[in-house]
Amino acid sequence: MPVSRFFEVLPLLRDNQDQQVGLCLMGPVGTGDTLLWMSGWAWQQDGDKITAASTGDAGTHVHGAHPLKDKDKPPFTDERWMVQTGFREGSADYDPEKPVLVQALALVESDGEHTMVQWSQAVMIKHGYGHPPGDDAGHEHGPE
Repeated sequence: MPVSRFFEVLPLLRDNQDQQVGLCLMGPVGTGDTLLWMSGWAWQQDGDKITAASTGDAGTHVHGAHPLKDKDKPPFTDERWMVQTGFREGSADYDPEKPVLVQALALVESDGEHTMVQWSQAVMIKHGYGHPPGDDAGHEHGPE
């Protein structure tokens, strides 16, 4: 079972006043995998201090963010998975110039077996709006 991962550059979630509401976590689905449910966490640190943090569950809309399409909800079997994460209480905005640590936990079905899988990595924030190149270009994250 190939392990899913994150795209290396992820977009901010913004409301219609162009204010950050969180981060959109996304990545490819492993070949032959079905992601049945997912949760995601993202945080940015300055030394030992966490300055921004957001969390979310796949299929749950973050208030102010773009509406979810059917392909944005589990189960995920196609090219990508997505989790909208909303800011936690006390969080500052993300600094687009600094890396973000991201982590996901998912129940994966592969070859008839169910396995809980987690993965994490550092990513950068995409400047502007929309998903990474090659994804649904009409699926925006900001004011229209």
